[in-house]
Amino acid sequence: MHDTDKAELLYKKVLERVNEAKIENFGARFCDTYDYPAKLNDAKDKLQLFYYAGDADLINSRAIAIVGTRKPSTEGILRTVKIVKELVDKGFVITSGLAAGVDTCAHKTAIERGGKTIAVLGTPLDVAYPKENTLLLHEIMSNHLAISQVPFIKYAEQSFNTKRFYFPERNKTMSALSEATVIVEAGETSGTLIQARAALEQGRKLFILASCFDKGLTWPNKYLTKGAVKVHSIDDVWQALGM
Repeated sequence: MHDTDKAELLYKKVLERVNEAKIENFGARFCDTYDYPAKLNDAKDKLQLFYYAGDADLINSRAIAIVGTRKPSTEGILRTVKIVKELVDKGFVITSGLAAGVDTCAHKTAIERGGKTIAVLGTPLDVAYPKENTLLLHEIMSNHLAISQVPFIKYAEQSFNTKRFYFPERNKTMSALSEATVIVEAGETSGTLIQARAALEQGRKLFILASCFDKGLTWPNKYLTKGAVKVHSIDDVWQALGM
């Protein structure tokens, strides 16, 4: 079988998965083509291909990523809600990773506030993680935008230990798609810190809520010395963005 035939067969299988999951407004973008997002050229590991479902024009909007722990404190949830509302009211699209905790809160708050949100997945478009976010994912694919660099067919054949590496990779993509990243809460070994590194490497703003500095953690001050901005209030964000 020729390579062209193999590619056509593979894409046919992908479309079967897409149709089974009832994913509408599905598409793919390839590196070095006219419609490849210029933002992704800054990614540390530039994507050769990614899939999307929803309003692809949101890729070109001003977006800010909201990220953090999967098990936020009550105060962390309240802070997430507050900053997302402030950003949405200024017209920013909210980017996050559909994970439990801060990510879920960020997506839901953006939607409830009447804003737009982009979910950058660590799974294929037809797999919600966690499963509890299945309805949220479909809402985002239908009325907002979901992006995935995870291969549909290969993913099903891989072990969990292999699949988990897609999540840190999607953080790099999320950072590249966003004008800035805001960290709400994160532990010393959180995957959120992968995005923190990526943001600074990609020339994006990195915002860390001031409350993160009060928990005896070492990473907030580490990133502060590398160029991150400590956020006491939303005015610190506007000032850093030149607004």
